Amino acid sequence: MDNTKKRVLVVGATGYIGRQVVTELVSRNYRVVAVSRRPAKQGEFEGAEVRIADVTDPHSLEKAFHDDINVVISCLACRMGMPADFDKIDYQATLNVLEAAKANITDHFILLSAICVKLPRLPLQYAKLKMENALMISKMDYTIVRPTAYFWVMDRQFDNIRKGMSGWMVGSGEYARYNPISKEDLAEFMINCVEDTHHRNRVYLIGGPETPENIVTYKRIMEMIFEALGKKPKIKSLPLWLIPAAIGITKFIAVFIPKVRYAAEFLRIFRYYSINDMRAPGYGTRTLKNHLEIQAKEGKEA
Repeated sequence: MDNTKKRVLVVGATGYIGRQVVTELVSRNYRVVAVSRRPAKQGEFEGAEVRIADVTDPHSLEKAFHDDINVVISCLACRMGMPADFDKIDYQATLNVLEAAKANITDHFILLSAICVKLPRLPLQYAKLKMENALMISKMDYTIVRPTAYFWVMDRQFDNIRKGMSGWMVGSGEYARYNPISKEDLAEFMINCVEDTHHRNRVYLIGGPETPENIVTYKRIMEMIFEALGKKPKIKSLPLWLIPAAIGITKFIAVFIPKVRYAAEFLRIFRYYSINDMRAPGYGTRTLKNHLEIQAKEGKEA
């Protein structure tokens, strides 16, 4: 397959998954367009063309689509915020990209969504579902990818534990199971969707390898971090009832201090992921255990 003839535009290119998608596309010799709100730093997006655009502004996006784009890959996501923030990015901004792609007569739109939309309870999930529906009825060929948890979700805990702090979890830490996926394996799968027409007009749930060391509870993840660092486990637990209570308190305080609403929304998201299973069909070879061991080794060498 001659990938050099196909131009792929990536939005959300500066994010955790978007950067890896750009790297994978370049390694497979695609003509890659990375959309960013700012000029690229030296060495950033090497091998790709960087186009400046604001995805929240449809007129700005037109500049990014000034020539033929064969495939669009959207990795846009709002990690944290209020309901309006999720709607602005995960739905409206992504819809702006879809409309620009339709005007460009783009062949294929690949959307990075999330596995949590299978059990929607939160504004971010409803925003993603709205976008999925808009794409499905757009009459453009699509692929929707719903990954489980990423490895980076545990990086903050890892750094704190490496500094000598305790690990934290809710309740027993065994309410939900995950098979997290690496950014490399997820990017590889998404680029495979560019190359294989059998992946078109389908929705995929995807997780990391379904091996014992990668099917984990939150408690087991904490234990694995301590094991990777060669430390004796020091894990503290918050009572499960405390989270709903804290949500109620922060909502009340937010009446007087509006910024506190962000804390309430964050707690809702944290509680959701603590008690709901996020397992998905397995893909790839990289496990969370291996990721933690590499982080520990790199930290010692540094």
